[in-house]
Amino acid sequence: MKQQIWTEEYKIASYLVNLRGKAGLYAILNFIQDVGWLHAINMQVKLEKNLGWVFTRQKLEMLEWPKWNQVITIRTWLRPPHGSFLLRDYEIFLGDKKIGDCTSTFSVMDMQTRKLAVMDWNAYGAVWCESGLLSHKPERIPLATETLDLAQFEVRNSDIDLNNHVNNTRYAQWILDAIPIDVLRTGAELKSYEVNFLAETKTGDFVKVQKGLHDAVDGSASVIQFQGLRAADLKPVFTAVMRVLA
Repeated sequence: MKQQIWTEEYKIASYLVNLRGKAGLYAILNFIQDVGWLHAINMQVKLEKNLGWVFTRQKLEMLEWPKWNQVITIRTWLRPPHGSFLLRDYEIFLGDKKIGDCTSTFSVMDMQTRKLAVMDWNAYGAVWCESGLLSHKPERIPLATETLDLAQFEVRNSDIDLNNHVNNTRYAQWILDAIPIDVLRTGAELKSYEVNFLAETKTGDFVKVQKGLHDAVDGSASVIQFQGLRAADLKPVFTAVMRVLA
């Protein structure tokens, strides 16, 4: 039976925790990807041959990061479509307490031409959720003009997903791997993560991860910008922003 709202539980296993004993950004993003995939299967939204889903933007906000052995619940639903783009909302709960939410935007790509495809969503009117929608949506993140090179990563076989390009969660992992370990050991807490996916990368590509030189301030949080460039032609691959509390 098709469900407008899909719910899954996830246990924070030992292999998912970070050096603080909690599920970090990479783990939570993978849970989010999984619950959305399961919901899409339930809705039976079948794409034509050679078409595939692609993420374009994503925004995650967390009030609390779950610890090892805890069980979280994630609810997800689709907002009504706007043009060729769809927005999917997620809420993350620890027991009855909401600890985070997320909104992702995605569209359909022709996997042969690698161009966005125009979809007719009229046949899927029953799958859209009309109430309880999250108020925020991911915004455009401009490229930083003054940057510091942090690290360079080669795209490995394990980075590639079913659409034959780098899985969207890997960009967050590259950012985390580029940050000095001493910074990760501090008491700073990540409150939000927002990313724009700008271009594909494939096996054998090298991606240069950069940090903006000038951090912004939002209340008591530092706003730190990151971006990735394909090393071969310096084409922007992604832009991202993290809000961090000291």
